[in-house]
Amino acid sequence: MVQSQTPVISVKIPINWEAMTKRSRQRLTQIMGRDTRVIRALVGIIEANELDLLRGRNRKRIDESKLHAMTMTAVRTTCDTNQRLVVKYDLKARFPRASANELTECRRAAVANYESYLALRAKKWRRASRPCEINRSRRIPRWVYIPYRAKLVEHRTRAARWWINLRDSLDSTPEGRKTHDRLLVPLKTSPFHLSQLRRGNPKALQVFKDREGKWWTTVAVRLSTVETSPSNQQSAAVLGIDLGINRAVCTTLLTPKKVSETRYFYQEDKAKLMVKYDELVAQLQQEFDTRKNKGLHYEGVLTKLKTLRLKREKVAKEHDRLLVSQLLAYIKTLNEEFELYIALGRLKGIRGSARKGNYKGRKFRGMVHRWSFSRITLSLKHGLSQLGWKVEGKSARFQTVPEAWTSILCWKCGRKGIRPKQSIFVCHTCGFRTNADRNGSLNIARRLIKLTPALRDEKGLGRWALPERAPAPKAARKIRSSKRKSPLPSKDDTSHLGESAAIHSAQLSLLDFGDGVQKSDDDLAVVRTVEKLSATGDDAIRIGQKREARTTGGIQSR
Repeated sequence: MVQSQTPVISVKIPINWEAMTKRSRQRLTQIMGRDTRVIRALVGIIEANELDLLRGRNRKRIDESKLHAMTMTAVRTTCDTNQRLVVKYDLKARFPRASANELTECRRAAVANYESYLALRAKKWRRASRPCEINRSRRIPRWVYIPYRAKLVEHRTRAARWWINLRDSLDSTPEGRKTHDRLLVPLKTSPFHLSQLRRGNPKALQVFKDREGKWWTTVAVRLSTVETSPSNQQSAAVLGIDLGINRAVCTTLLTPKKVSETRYFYQEDKAKLMVKYDELVAQLQQEFDTRKNKGLHYEGVLTKLKTLRLKREKVAKEHDRLLVSQLLAYIKTLNEEFELYIALGRLKGIRGSARKGNYKGRKFRGMVHRWSFSRITLSLKHGLSQLGWKVEGKSARFQTVPEAWTSILCWKCGRKGIRPKQSIFVCHTCGFRTNADRNGSLNIARRLIKLTPALRDEKGLGRWALPERAPAPKAARKIRSSKRKSPLPSKDDTSHLGESAAIHSAQLSLLDFGDGVQKSDDDLAVVRTVEKLSATGDDAIRIGQKREARTTGGIQSR
């Protein structure tokens, strides 16, 4: 079965918990608890048999077929397969109130969780917790497939308009009934939720409870209609995006004719709120240390710290969502005029550069660790995929390029410059001076042109593949110090040992110097100089005037 390339969006809808009956609440809680126990049991089985279940070139994936053969018996089989009457871990006997389909959905949830743990474990700089060590009071949801085990139905009632028709096998499976019971769960839908659901076909949903005790459902919708990309008749353009800290985003558009425009996106409200929350956290941490050192109770302070952390996380996510929506609106406008390509700087390993002990200060470490560049990148990529953009592969119109040295290399000549301030870039080689974020976005766009063969056309964007301004000659760029150097030229006409004494004859006798009119000195080293006017009444000296030879002293020859 070929996996569809159509993008999938998720719609988070609150459950109308107050409108549910007492029995419905109890049954939904029981279903969630049973699913959590099944998923945790499967995770434990995977961990115990990890070496046998790993597959793939890098052995980072779990073989779900082997896990199925280890946990599920098979009585009714086809002619090509054999029966499995006894298995090592019989989940049907351990969880008799769960149907085979529900066990399959729980198995897929357990495999997905364990594969994410393997991905985190592969990163040596990040410490990943084992799945079995996670807080056992937290419930793990499973994806319920539509329309097989769940449906979205519309009933105009006082309680709700839209409901979840969920299959309930808690009682029907032990009794041996083929038709399972159904559980209706009311939803609190808004016009936004309904518009998102109409964009495609709902494929699956999951019911979960957040940390604050509120019940939600997340519906996965596969988009059916996607906006088409522009035609090839439009001229190509590259939009370089540089993610920053003070300025959230800086974008610069490169067209075949010129550097079109530069736009900055700010998040001043987010910065102020982050500073406010950081101050509150510092105060609570100080109070926590004080209480702990004095032997007082500090559980209330820890509760406040957790609540404050959740508030801060919500503020950051909401501002990042707003920033991505503004970027998508701007990109959508440019895409109507150009065949747009987008280059985004890939900040790889920047967390490691801000570790403690790098002598850059606590303020710098705080700014870098608060920087949610990965969330912005993934959100922008997902939003472009919904607009019909190809975001995967070599010919993708959205690519992330390495950002190393993009903010310190000159866009004009390609030489290394300096940044006297965080927001200023200066190149002493060619004299180019601009905003540092703008210089970085220009270099990011240039790197995409170099990496994409279709954009390296000499008549189009290929003109930006190399610096447009050649660096100055090396002799002109060299700055020499004037300290401890003579103002005279290095090559001089001074006399040296072994010269003829005839050229210094005037210096041997003072009587040889003549002061009369139209009389010249008798010094043979002095060349007669005559000023001849170029024309009558013209005071300009003729260019062909001879120059007097220079003498610098009398040194006798030996």
